[in-house]
Amino acid sequence: MKVSDVLAEKGIPRADLEVLLAHVLQKDRGFLAAHPEFSLSAEQEKKIREWMARRKNHEPTAYIVGKQEFYGRTFKVDPRVLIPRPATEGLVDLALQFLKNGKNDTREIDSNIIAVAKAFGDVSDVETIVDVGTGSGCIAITLALERPDLHIIATDISEDALAVARENAALHRAADRIRFLQGKDLEPIADLREPFVIVSNPPYMPKGRSLEAEVMHEPHQALFDARMPQRLLEHAQKIPHCRGIIVECEAIYIFPS
Repeated sequence: MKVSDVLAEKGIPRADLEVLLAHVLQKDRGFLAAHPEFSLSAEQEKKIREWMARRKNHEPTAYIVGKQEFYGRTFKVDPRVLIPRPATEGLVDLALQFLKNGKNDTREIDSNIIAVAKAFGDVSDVETIVDVGTGSGCIAITLALERPDLHIIATDISEDALAVARENAALHRAADRIRFLQGKDLEPIADLREPFVIVSNPPYMPKGRSLEAEVMHEPHQALFDARMPQRLLEHAQKIPHCRGIIVECEAIYIFPS
């Protein structure tokens, strides 16, 4: 089996085939274009056939190769966590801006997806960021690396997700600057006694919504809860030291001014 044979496979997007094959061969995608005649070993052929079968069964490419790029860094992912998406990089951008200016803002980060920043008070003395529903830890770790002057708390209801987040924090040498707390919604930080802001990419899809087959491989508790963004906003406003929230959600949400 040659590189050209793999890339001619039907039923899988060419870009996905290139990612899978590059990982099997431990080469970059440029190598594939330059060496279509390269022959795979028996072991490599067995592995790529297995991976192509999984992809044809709609398993996300990121789960198959075990990693995903986010904000220029590589994060470990598996079915315990949501796959980081480029849109969420826009959430991080808004959070970094909000920490500087403390202004309410709404921006479109993908088709029908927005990032919303709501201020409850002055953010000039904020030294702590809380990532609610951290999943893979991509948001918390990115903020820890982009703002090493701040303290980061990452929470999740899933201990399995927190295990992945801890691995990613260790991978990026940020584990000593992030506190990982298990619990639902804002319960882990209800008694936080220092000024902080919340950043979150919570579940926001209505239950029962039909999504792409690939997405349905991801943890449902990280996807489906249409009330979660509004619930976070309402609860955050009641915590005395919370100075604001930056959240990703669908554009149908209308937050009070």
